[in-house]
Amino acid sequence: MAEKYGIYTIAVGDYAKEYAKLCLPSQKAYAKDIGAAHYLLDENDMRPEYPTAHFLVWEAMKRFIDSPHERFLFIDADIIIQKGTPSIFDNFEKGKMYMRFGHSFEKITKWVNESRQAGQWPSDDTYDPTGAMEKYFSSGAILADRAQVEGFLNVAKPPFVIGPWQGEMAHYNYFLAKGNIPVEEMDPRWHFTRGWADGYKGKSLQSAGVDKLEDIYFMHYAVPGSKIVAIKNDRHIYGYLGYDNKEESASNTNVGMILLSSQHLSAPIMNNRLDVEDNIGEGIHIHYKNFRLDFTIEDFLELAKTCDGALHKYVELANS
Repeated sequence: MAEKYGIYTIAVGDYAKEYAKLCLPSQKAYAKDIGAAHYLLDENDMRPEYPTAHFLVWEAMKRFIDSPHERFLFIDADIIIQKGTPSIFDNFEKGKMYMRFGHSFEKITKWVNESRQAGQWPSDDTYDPTGAMEKYFSSGAILADRAQVEGFLNVAKPPFVIGPWQGEMAHYNYFLAKGNIPVEEMDPRWHFTRGWADGYKGKSLQSAGVDKLEDIYFMHYAVPGSKIVAIKNDRHIYGYLGYDNKEESASNTNVGMILLSSQHLSAPIMNNRLDVEDNIGEGIHIHYKNFRLDFTIEDFLELAKTCDGALHKYVELANS
């Protein structure tokens, strides 16, 4: 019996295949658990009409239409699905296309106008997207049913134009506007850009409504620099959080945590966290904004004594 759902991703080129090795095991294990088939598109699936490998999302949609699957999920190959993630198909009702929000749609309108002025736009496509949408959506994760995929493909025809992010996302959003295809916002917990946790573009973990990196569902390593380095750094700090990791001991999860102190910083640039935690089995953690400082109990007590002494001296100087 064929699986009800199809999950599709893309890895073209040596670099993509290297970081995919770190991410695909979590995707495949997740697909198996929720009754979905997992498909990887690569160089063999490229067609002349696709200017970059990113446009293989069109090919993924076509494969879905030719399949018996009821629902479609596309996710980038640099997404790790984390432990404890529930079935996305059970958490989003049928009959809609879901994508995570981006930023102002004016960026797409500007790109279209500049492409037309440069003679890079198809001459017979005269649709004006100005004001069509408030914001664009990220194509790193797309959830849809058969009707939405068919509707999109009926509008989204080649020739395609490479967008500001060197890929398909801008043209994808142009077609959403042109076809007046409704999109529901996907909660950021289901598609979280890793850099957000470090304050990128003013975001934080709170943008996804969670307090811990471990509570994200789909972690997207769309980061400046090397994705491989970023993924390995997170593994070193947090342990492996991928869905395929069934060993609790393989992660840096402590047996218990006691919150010793919690403060909200006023007018921070990034997030407002200042917490002191007693992590049983690890030591003391101080969470300051997006940083975590690790101490043994002995070192933390020494730090507390030093801070206490410094504050007393400051008060004495202020009163002298």
